[in-house]
Amino acid sequence: MKERTIKILQALVEDFIETANPVASKRLLETHDLKVSSATVRNEFATLEEVGLIMSPHVSAGKVPTEKGYRFFVDEIGTLDPEVKLVENLFDKYMQDYKLERSKEKVFDTLRVVAQLSGNVAFANLENDRSFYIGVSNVLRSPEFLEEPEKAAQIVQVLEGRERFQNLLVSMVIPKNEVKVFIGEENLLEEISSCAMLVAPFTNGDIKGHIGILGPMRMKYKFNKALLQNALKIIL
Repeated sequence: MKERTIKILQALVEDFIETANPVASKRLLETHDLKVSSATVRNEFATLEEVGLIMSPHVSAGKVPTEKGYRFFVDEIGTLDPEVKLVENLFDKYMQDYKLERSKEKVFDTLRVVAQLSGNVAFANLENDRSFYIGVSNVLRSPEFLEEPEKAAQIVQVLEGRERFQNLLVSMVIPKNEVKVFIGEENLLEEISSCAMLVAPFTNGDIKGHIGILGPMRMKYKFNKALLQNALKIIL
């Protein structure tokens, strides 16, 4: 079968799939860059109808594919169609987005557990995305911050200033799967110098980030460190 005939069959099948309406030669020339005349399209229609690949549902109607026409389209044309590559690219992108969302959900669910068990703020950041946290109320109820509410306000300010806090986390150089502890003035932001902070980096495929705990210096360091180590196992 000539390349031109195949191209016209492909255009007809794709048009009918899209519209469910019989396809006339004029319609095909309007919707596809075939670079042929209307007479040529009609001649090719006659050829395709003669070999049983298309048919006329009514005398004056356009053409529609037959079962044989669909079979030819699937077997001989479909595998060469640019849409195959388009679908591959779309599917890959969808899966990447899906995996990212699932990873976010897993991190967020893990933070809920860490915040509840530690009694502190649990936070995380995903590089090139955002940072988020749970459990601020835990810190606000701590005696240290009930007595000095301005310090509690500073903690909230740091956490809500997401970009600055995220930049701090991204700048940290911590070995893989290791939990680093910052106490008091060891924290790189003055506003949280009244706190202790535990941070651990993680990498899951293309997703990188940090997970951590922030709270008063009077915290259960060994317990909280073990919490983060177990949290990493879940995230990874």
